[in-house]
Amino acid sequence: MTSLANDFRSWILSRAMMLRHVVEGCTVESPDNEHVRIVTEKATANVNFYELEPGAPEIVELNIIPADDPDNPTFFLHFEMDDLDHAQQLFDELTDTLSQLTAQKVTRILLSCTSGLTTSFFAKKLAEVATTLSLDYEFEAKPIVQALEVAGEYEAVMLAPQVHMHRDEMVERHPDLVVFEIPGAVFGSYDAGTALRMLLNAMSENALAARMEQADTRIVRKLDNDKRILVISAVYGVKDSLYSYRVYDHGEVVLDGCVEKPGRSYCDVKDVLATVHLQGVDPHALDAIGLALPGVVDGSTVHMVTLDLGMPDFAKLSEGLGVPIFVDNNANAAAVGCYVSQDEFENVALHRQPTGYCVGGEGLVVDGRLVRGNHGLAGELGYLVSKLGARDKLRKKGWTSEGMQELVSNYLMGVIGVAAPEVIYVAVDLLPDMDELAAELARWLPEGSVPKLVHVCDYHERVLVGEYALCVNALRQAAE
Repeated sequence: MTSLANDFRSWILSRAMMLRHVVEGCTVESPDNEHVRIVTEKATANVNFYELEPGAPEIVELNIIPADDPDNPTFFLHFEMDDLDHAQQLFDELTDTLSQLTAQKVTRILLSCTSGLTTSFFAKKLAEVATTLSLDYEFEAKPIVQALEVAGEYEAVMLAPQVHMHRDEMVERHPDLVVFEIPGAVFGSYDAGTALRMLLNAMSENALAARMEQADTRIVRKLDNDKRILVISAVYGVKDSLYSYRVYDHGEVVLDGCVEKPGRSYCDVKDVLATVHLQGVDPHALDAIGLALPGVVDGSTVHMVTLDLGMPDFAKLSEGLGVPIFVDNNANAAAVGCYVSQDEFENVALHRQPTGYCVGGEGLVVDGRLVRGNHGLAGELGYLVSKLGARDKLRKKGWTSEGMQELVSNYLMGVIGVAAPEVIYVAVDLLPDMDELAAELARWLPEGSVPKLVHVCDYHERVLVGEYALCVNALRQAAE
C-alpha cells in the first residue's frame, strides 16, 4: 500500500468514533489493510483498495450495499488515490449518503382523478415498479376534491388528465409541492414505468430517471473506426449526478456502466476514468475520450447557465493522459445520435425539455454536419427566454401537457423557420403524442410543410451514441 493510501485509511479509522454519531447505529471494521467497512442495520459502506500496478497509486472503491438488496449498490464509485483532500471529500459523500439511507423515510406520492377509482389501479402499478427499483415510495389515490385538502401531507401530486384544470388551484394551496399532469397516452395505457420516470424527472431525481431508460438506439450510418473510444455523459439533478460511460473498441461496445454521485461537479470525470481503469480499460491506452455535458460548450470550456459546477482543466487532463478529449453539449450529441441512427434524412433537429422546465435545449444537424454556432450558442434557448423576460411567466406551463405543447411548439417554430429540418426528434416526457403536436404546428405552417416528428424515450442513450460519432469524426479530421 502506498503511503498516501495508508494515510487515507488511517484518517478513516481515526474518525470511527465521530462516525458513530454521524451515522446512527454504525460500527466500523477493518479486517485488513485493503478493506474498511461501516456497518448499519440497513446497509454496509465499504472502502476497498486495489493495487493495479506495483508502486502506482491505488484505485479506491467506495460502495454502499443495502441489507435488503445486496445485488444493487446505492452508491458505487472509484477514484485514483493521488489526492488526499479529494479522497476525504468522497468519503464524506459516502458517509452522508449512508446516513441519509439509514434515516430514510418513505416518500409519499398522491394521485388524483375525479373519483379516485381509476388512479387506485394506477397507484398499485406504480408501487410495483417502485418496489422493483428498491424505492421507498408509497402511492395513494384520492378524488380531486379530497386531494386538494390533504395534498400537503405528500411530497408530490400526479394529476390524471381529466383533472388537469385543477393544477393551478393545487399549486396555490400547496406551493411547495411538485404537481404535474400525467399525459393522456401514458395514463390511458397504464404505463407505470414511464409515469414513474416522469415523476423522478419532475422531482429532479434525474440520475435515477436516466437509469430507467430502455436503450434501443442502433447506429445505421457507416462509421469507419478502428480506435478505442470512451464516451461519458453527465446527468445532473438537484443534489445528485449520474455519469454514464461506454467504451467502443473498433465500433463494438466492450464496456458499459454508470457512476452515481451525491454531489455535482465536472471534476467527477476523473473518478469515472478510475472506474473504467479498474474494469480493465486503461484510460492512457485509449485513442480518444468524449464528454457530453450539460451547458454551453465553447471549445474545451463549459458554462452552466444556472449552476456553478466547478470547471476542471480538460486540456490539462488530456495532456496528463496523453489522450485527446473532445467536449460537446449533450443536446448536440443527442441530435447527432438521432442522425446516425437513421439514414433517411440529412437535416435533423432534436428538442429536449424535461418536465417542469419552461425552456429546453436543441441540437441541429444540417446536411450531415452538427451546427454548433459561434461560441457554441446554437440551440441555447434559455438566453432567448431570459431576454424576453418570460421565464417566470412561462414556468408553470412546463407541468402540464397543454402548457408543454404550447412551449415546445413555439420553440420548434423557431428551428423550422431558421433551418427547416426534415425530421425533429422530441425528447419531452409530457408530449408523447406527436400527432397532436404536428396538428398544432400545422396551424401556423404552409400545408404539407410540417416536418416528421419522432418522440424520443431514450434521450440519454442518444447522447452516448452521438458523442461516439462525434469522436470518430474528430479523430478522422485530426488525421487528415
